[in-house]
Amino acid sequence: MKKIGRLRIKKVLLVIFFLLTTAVLFSKIILKDIVQDDPEIFTLHFTQEPVFQLSNTPVIIPPYSQWTAKPCKEPQPNILAIVHSSPSHLLHRRAIRQTWGSFSPGKNMTIKTVFVVGRSKLPKIQQRLEREADQHGDMVVLEMVDSYTNLTAKHLAGLRWSIKNCPRVAYIIKADDDALIDVRRALKILQSATLGRNVIACRIVPEGTSPRRSGKWMVTRQDYPYQEYPEYCSGLAYFGTMSALAGMYKAATSGKMPYLWIDDVFLTGFAATHAGVKRLDMSVWFARTEQDIIKWMKNGIGEGHFPWIVAEMSPRHWPTDALSIWNRIKQANNKIPELTTNFNSLQQQ
Repeated sequence: MKKIGRLRIKKVLLVIFFLLTTAVLFSKIILKDIVQDDPEIFTLHFTQEPVFQLSNTPVIIPPYSQWTAKPCKEPQPNILAIVHSSPSHLLHRRAIRQTWGSFSPGKNMTIKTVFVVGRSKLPKIQQRLEREADQHGDMVVLEMVDSYTNLTAKHLAGLRWSIKNCPRVAYIIKADDDALIDVRRALKILQSATLGRNVIACRIVPEGTSPRRSGKWMVTRQDYPYQEYPEYCSGLAYFGTMSALAGMYKAATSGKMPYLWIDDVFLTGFAATHAGVKRLDMSVWFARTEQDIIKWMKNGIGEGHFPWIVAEMSPRHWPTDALSIWNRIKQANNKIPELTTNFNSLQQQ
């Protein structure tokens, strides 16, 4: 009886083994067929391996048009502001020219502002843009359609123009055309922070921020397959030395990192890290909302110093209220002792 029981158990085990083996082989055949029909079915879900491949192909930077600004004159300015602008933002550029973009922050200190802008698809706007560039001579006009997906190319074109045409400036300010900047206090704070050659100062976006997968700033998984961004700087404005930005430019055009059209992440994140450029967090000096600025100006709070050095203004208040806000900032800054500094240690020889 015991032998019969053992034989039954062996038969049952053999049947189970046969069924399991058959199921595994059958699943492998089906899996093979699926992969052959759609070989990308698995590569779309990898989180450790990027969809794009590292390439040694140089990043394509658009050429400049005939309306592009001329090089910095000697003696070169101490500060160069590179303002990213859209073709239709004529009033934004006018406001910056009338306020912080042409302000001398202290004794023997000069600032030069250039606006980096691509071409417009609309003939009337393009014609107006060319007249403006011809009149002011302060625009870096690119032979490239101005669009969100061209942001990195636009950023690199602005850096290339700066390195080539104004190589001995001490500080560079990169800003968007909706940024209001208290240049004088910015330099005072940067001076006290002893900003080094390989440092950029900005409002840091911490590591772990997720890419937007929908909406205006949508980044597809083919663009960037990872779930999180590294640490980078907010694109509204950042400050750095020519040495730091030249290092970022060299790293970005080396072909040793994957390209991403989100310029803030690509330049101040990937490229800065690759170039050994550190990020100094100045978030406390960035206004949280424009309502805080309007309140400061209108409710008597404006008797004191402007509490921030960078503020983002919506079209509702910028550029229409730009001069009013700027005049109040200058009024408050008149109470600050004259700002002087030695740029020689920072200027490129």
